[in-house]
Amino acid sequence: MRWATTFATFILPLASIARPVSEYILHARDIGQTTPGSTPVLSQQAAFSGDVTQCKGYYVDHTAPSSSGGLLVYLTLLDKCSAYGNDISYLTVSVEYETSTRLHVHIYDNDIHQYQVPQYVLPRPSSDDCSQDKSDLKFEYNSNPFEFWITRKEDNAVLFDTRSKNIPTYDESIQIQGNYSNYTVLPSHPLIVEDQYLQLSSALPNGANIYGLGEVIAGTGYRRNESATVQTFWTRDVGDPVDENMYGVHPMYMEVRWDEQPKKLMSHGVFLLNSNGMDVILRDGVIEYRAIGGTFDFYFFSGPSPNDVASQYAQAVGFPQVMPEWSFGFHLCRWGYTSVNDTRTTVTRMREAGIPLEVQWNDIDWMRAYREFQFDQNYAPDEYKAFVDELHSMNQHYIPIIDAAIGYLYNDSDVFDVYSRGHELDVWMKNPDGTEYVGAVWPGFTVFPDWFNPNMQQVWTEAFYNLSQVVDFDGIWLDMNEPSSFVDGSATNSTIPIEDTTVVPPNYTPQAPPVDFPEGYWPNISGYSGNVTVNGTLTYGQNGTAPKNTALRRSYTVEIQQAKRNNGGSGSTTPDLPSYIPEIQYVDEPPYPIRNQAGRLSAKTVSPNATHYGGLQEYNVHNLWGTMEELATHNTLLDLKPGRRPFMVARSTFAGIGRKTAHWLGDNYSTFAYMKRAIQGVLQFNLFGIPMVGPDTCGFNGNTDEELCNRWIQLSAFFPFYRNHNTKLALSQEPYVWDSVRDASIKAINARYAMLPYWQTLFAKAAEYGAPPVVPLFHEFANPSYLSVDSQFLIGSSILVTPVLQPNESSVYGVFPNDNGVFWVDWWTHTRLDNSKYDNVSIDLPLGEIGVHVRSGSVLLVYDQPEYTVKETRDGGYGLLVVLDGKGYAEGDAKVDDGDSYPVTELTCLCFTASAGKLTSTPEGNYHIDGQLNTITIVGVWNRPSKVSLNGKGIDGGQIEYDESVGRVKIRDVGGNLNGEWTLEWE
Repeated sequence: MRWATTFATFILPLASIARPVSEYILHARDIGQTTPGSTPVLSQQAAFSGDVTQCKGYYVDHTAPSSSGGLLVYLTLLDKCSAYGNDISYLTVSVEYETSTRLHVHIYDNDIHQYQVPQYVLPRPSSDDCSQDKSDLKFEYNSNPFEFWITRKEDNAVLFDTRSKNIPTYDESIQIQGNYSNYTVLPSHPLIVEDQYLQLSSALPNGANIYGLGEVIAGTGYRRNESATVQTFWTRDVGDPVDENMYGVHPMYMEVRWDEQPKKLMSHGVFLLNSNGMDVILRDGVIEYRAIGGTFDFYFFSGPSPNDVASQYAQAVGFPQVMPEWSFGFHLCRWGYTSVNDTRTTVTRMREAGIPLEVQWNDIDWMRAYREFQFDQNYAPDEYKAFVDELHSMNQHYIPIIDAAIGYLYNDSDVFDVYSRGHELDVWMKNPDGTEYVGAVWPGFTVFPDWFNPNMQQVWTEAFYNLSQVVDFDGIWLDMNEPSSFVDGSATNSTIPIEDTTVVPPNYTPQAPPVDFPEGYWPNISGYSGNVTVNGTLTYGQNGTAPKNTALRRSYTVEIQQAKRNNGGSGSTTPDLPSYIPEIQYVDEPPYPIRNQAGRLSAKTVSPNATHYGGLQEYNVHNLWGTMEELATHNTLLDLKPGRRPFMVARSTFAGIGRKTAHWLGDNYSTFAYMKRAIQGVLQFNLFGIPMVGPDTCGFNGNTDEELCNRWIQLSAFFPFYRNHNTKLALSQEPYVWDSVRDASIKAINARYAMLPYWQTLFAKAAEYGAPPVVPLFHEFANPSYLSVDSQFLIGSSILVTPVLQPNESSVYGVFPNDNGVFWVDWWTHTRLDNSKYDNVSIDLPLGEIGVHVRSGSVLLVYDQPEYTVKETRDGGYGLLVVLDGKGYAEGDAKVDDGDSYPVTELTCLCFTASAGKLTSTPEGNYHIDGQLNTITIVGVWNRPSKVSLNGKGIDGGQIEYDESVGRVKIRDVGGNLNGEWTLEWE
């Protein structure tokens, strides 16, 4: 939910409120450059040249061992540089072999005046008793100029290399988003460390396979464009753009190389811990970092498998929080439920349609004048409370939205207790003159919480406590926390009171419904129903055209057919401040203008000259704002619901915040392209250690239609976070609107609920050692042709999801790896897919169907009978799905707990093994599993068993079903106790 996307998508007819949008477009970077050029990025301040070719770097003055057995390298500036800032003459390079797989290289100023991310935001990882000899990685350097490189010992591969002789330069710009960008001019590669500009480059292999560097919707998909990328890190409120900076900042990448000799993929990771604004440029053979502050605080991860890299990164930044089991249910929201009655009616209609609904949400409609923590007249406290209590009585859950900014008092008669309490404790962000910084968001004029203020947690917890006395919420939705502000700069200061301000908040009230539909649907021909057919005729392409989903790249469509950290974390609830507060000279217009596509750093957000507690400027910590709100909210939820797993979903994120929050992919669009792009977003955040992630299903902006929503509602059922949400005045897109979507939803949700023990197991592993629950195919199957496949994905190692992503199609080609005889069986029918000759297989998927296949050799603990809610499903007991491989073998495990306690102190792991006509289960742990094992299904038994026994006791033939067409034995009414060992045998 946001202002920017409301305008950008729907506001074309509304000229009266277009001013703020045009302002930001005019300031956008790289607009209109239609021919290549050789001019690099020009300095915005005359005092600095913008010429990095004059910079010579540093030389090594001396070295010394560190106290922990690493190395300290002391550097001195070779010659004056002053490209985009004041030179820092003396640096220290700290090299620490923290674990056998993690190397920490930190380049910082000797005076320690440059800003560094505080421990409160990202607690630094603990180190093992490691040394250079025990490390998988080796640090080497040249002395004059100082250059370093990192080598992996296993294969002697150079992973990161700052030697200028190995890095290509580029004197001519190339196109980014259709325009030539001077940000892509890379004339030289010295190490530069200035107060407002840092630069460092590393060589890359040609055709490098790069993943990460987000948050981003990359035009090339999950694999980044290694030849033409400028990734900007400056959090921004914007409706899901392509190849631009957006909500989150995760300066981490994984590179994957194919090693021809052992025929395997070798991967490594690089993470730069820096919260300042930054550009990262990729061109053939080079990656270049350009930051406008901070230090070069690098972590290198040796891999060598992709899953290893993801786990090693999660270990460094914090393992993801284990999630409450109910949060894996189906969530429903929209902006436009204008009353409690509207919301209750939706819940009722979902139940009447038989579509499972676990969590009902409300957008900002519940707030009076869009002020957080105040109730709209149509959400009267007594009625609102009764509604939420009704949900709980039906085993359902409720989540409201909280936006980032807090409404400001307009006059002396205005009353808003949250603002007044914060004003009393002096916790709102300030102007440089010490007055409260006043921006504008949904409530009109607003102030912004200062998360560095030690009193802010008290104000925040009090506000949520008071809300909870009326609305017993189960989780919280944090939006607009980049933070967003609809005006540039503060509306007031010490000389301009609010009543005299010339700043006018924009009129953001939607005037008309959006008119856009997905490609191929024409409302002027087919009407506004969004149906697949009207009067028996397909609506798609009725104007004579049938466009394809352009987000599906040729490389994997046409061509492929042809060819000890705990869950909690920081140990402190009080923000820490640096001992030295840097004062930024050019805070509003830094000499180096990062490629912020909003324009000025202050555009659509709080100005970088706004100050926090202790004088800390927003300039250094802008990218941390949302994460600090999430830390405070996490603490609040623990206070309000002690011993229970907190759940929040947030928009703006920084590295490591997966240990506290989930994320949704922002304000997307109702198109097939954005449905496909949701896959790369989910893969990206699983790499970033924030695995509880998903899109606004069916699309937020614009109007969806029946076909798109049908396909999307099924796709999202196999993402970790599963929510349908759309914008105000758009067509309703609740699953009951169209019969086909209703049926598709029920089928997909039932499959999802059956898989919940598997999801819980994957997230338990993520919380324990950082294993990503959702991954691309190449994480499991080492095949270089899979490196660009992001139209399919794996849930764990055992479930392969293949959606239809093109409109008006009922079949799709998918990749079904057959390494070592692997095959796949359909989730619903257990029919084996024939991939014995080729791994590219076409499958029929008419509307209402999605490809979900189980890998041979897998054993999955499932819920036996999906019900309307997660609790009712769990109470129904368990089943076991066994898919034998070609040798009659299968294995799997399951981690079971109560799904709610935090931290997790009671957990039992079940280990399953099937071989030679025998299936065994061995439990280990301290959690008592209440549910019985009701059903065992074994696929791959090609002769009807004459005898089946459990722990030596024969099972009655009436409990056994056999289907010879798929080789399936199904045993009902097992009544098994999962808390003890047992053995099932068949012969």
